[in-house]
Amino acid sequence: MTIDELFQTDEYDIYNNANLKEENLEKIASILAENKRIDLEKYLNLKACSNKFCWNNFISVIEKLPYEDKFRGIPILFELLQDANWPVFQHAVSALEQFGKETLTPYIEKYMKQAHAEKDDMWIENIQLLADKINQ
Repeated sequence: MTIDELFQTDEYDIYNNANLKEENLEKIASILAENKRIDLEKYLNLKACSNKFCWNNFISVIEKLPYEDKFRGIPILFELLQDANWPVFQHAVSALEQFGKETLTPYIEKYMKQAHAEKDDMWIENIQLLADKINQ
């Protein structure tokens, strides 16, 4: 079954089902890890979700990827830092903290520049919060 076919079934619909079983999230992560050509940002697209609680599925899938594949999900996790009021904010911060300072520093710089260019004060503050946490 392809990833597209899988996502069209109710039990694997990460976009509309905020309460997927762990085993289903693991299967999704397994398929994404097997095929490195799959663009995570295409399939873990925040705008494709019916509600913000489904974004937890994305974080859970990223967390279930093998270590070497988790890096592909860092841009998605940084998007989830844009608003501290989002229901997945703390989960995203925790997921990012697992990467550590050395890995995250270039991403912090990149997304801080983007947040400044977009004049997004909340995102700037949230990226700084992450930077402070990993520097402790």
